[in-house]
Amino acid sequence: MTNTSDNFIEQHDVNQYYGLTDKGLIRKKNEDNLGLFPEQGLFFVADGVGGMPAGEVASMLVVEVLPALLMQRLKSKSELLTQNEMKLCLKQAIIDLSNRIFSQSHSRPEYAGMATTIVLAQYTNNDLYIAHLGDSRAYLFKGDMLQPLTNDHTLVRNLLMAKAISQEDAVHHPGRNQLVQYIGMTMIPKPDVICIPRTSDAKVLLCSDGLTDMLSQQAISQCLRENSSPEMACEALVKAANTAGGKDNITVVLVEESIVG
Repeated sequence: MTNTSDNFIEQHDVNQYYGLTDKGLIRKKNEDNLGLFPEQGLFFVADGVGGMPAGEVASMLVVEVLPALLMQRLKSKSELLTQNEMKLCLKQAIIDLSNRIFSQSHSRPEYAGMATTIVLAQYTNNDLYIAHLGDSRAYLFKGDMLQPLTNDHTLVRNLLMAKAISQEDAVHHPGRNQLVQYIGMTMIPKPDVICIPRTSDAKVLLCSDGLTDMLSQQAISQCLRENSSPEMACEALVKAANTAGGKDNITVVLVEESIVG
């Protein structure tokens, strides 16, 4: 499932999950892509790194390659996986993906240096796994509360963690969008993977930074509270981000936790 136009909607059962990507108001092309693979319990957003060559190619390769890589990892295990084993499978699949895209970046001159972020939700019968590299984010929306599930892999985040800068400094720091982890990087990446129990009354939001750079967490929460269906909520989020300036490509995927199992 790939993004083949500047404005692209990917949808299936709009009552349970929905994905929407839009090029925004400033960018000339859309370098974001999304993947909806409910039969695998897999949903993700990939944001081709702006300013790098062929960002849209890198994010499209995620859609084409990641589901099969992950399926191969999982099928190689005949037994029921523990949480730690499942986390390892996800990490290895993402590392394999990064290596594949790094290799592709050397196949043609116009692909040199291509890169992308990834944030994914993998559902099993009892658990939800969130994995990511870069600054695309995942949130859990439950009881009208929006909870971040990822921490950006950016220079500013590292500086904040080291207490080298303040939150106020971070807002306008030149390294705010400088990635330190991403798909296609030269070194072996270290994906973050978490596992949380599934609940029937929660939704998971996956998004690119074209949403979170334009809207506060409070504004995102308001859109989710006011729009109960995944379809309506995704459309409201993209519209709000464009109303706020639409400075980047905007991609959102919203999944009801009842989708699988």
